[in-house]
Amino acid sequence: MALSVLQVFKRLPGTNCRDCGAATCLAFATRVIKEGEDLSRCPHLSADAGEIAEELRRQQDAGVGRRRESVAIAAEVMHAKAAPLDFAALAPGLGVDAGVEEGRPFLLIPYFGAPVKVFKDRAAYPPGTPEDPWDAILLYNYIAFQGNQPLTGRWITFKELPNSVSKVKTLTRLEKKLAAAFAGRKADLRRRGQALGAEAPTEATQTDVALVFRPLPLIPLMLLFWDAEAGEGFEAQARFLFDSQVSAYLDLESLLFLVEKLLDRLLD
Repeated sequence: MALSVLQVFKRLPGTNCRDCGAATCLAFATRVIKEGEDLSRCPHLSADAGEIAEELRRQQDAGVGRRRESVAIAAEVMHAKAAPLDFAALAPGLGVDAGVEEGRPFLLIPYFGAPVKVFKDRAAYPPGTPEDPWDAILLYNYIAFQGNQPLTGRWITFKELPNSVSKVKTLTRLEKKLAAAFAGRKADLRRRGQALGAEAPTEATQTDVALVFRPLPLIPLMLLFWDAEAGEGFEAQARFLFDSQVSAYLDLESLLFLVEKLLDRLLD
């Protein structure tokens, strides 16, 4: 039987140290299986990792395992990661409620205002809420980080986060898309943001629109917007800011995914 992402993941340290070049151990394990990444790129392999190295090499040479959808692989890994966790103990540090249904523990996580009941093997959405498997994976990732770090209230840019240099362009693209969509429509942006539960920041900002969203309980996002000034040749600009403690709750890819999901809702 072919080795799976989960089997490779179990041989990794699980610290998301990024020494291999990937943002998380899960991302690296996925690359190994789906893209033929060299397992030895991880400098912190467990002692038994050598046992699968030769088998893995043969599998990579044969191209086995690369056809499976990445979302299915990621879901399998995240379910396995959630299995041993004590949901009730984790709940306070994630800002969510815990419960038990028919003997199965769950966490009730507000996701863009919709209460999602996350069990260890599936996520149950409220009736009428669109279901995206990547949303569920994000929620499991939020749980797996285990949080439990108080927010600082100090806002920082994405590029101030560790190892973000290669991903800044992605956020910049999203910011430009939002700015272009709402150029000359700042009142509309404010109205749509408030409809999504956004609030004005406590501190004053020199912007046309400033909104604080909470797509996840302990992941606030601040959106700053400067409208276009045609007479002076200034294009509309947008910028997202993050609490300086955000790295304790999500990795960079997940943060970008969260911003993109917010943008989708604002543009809908």
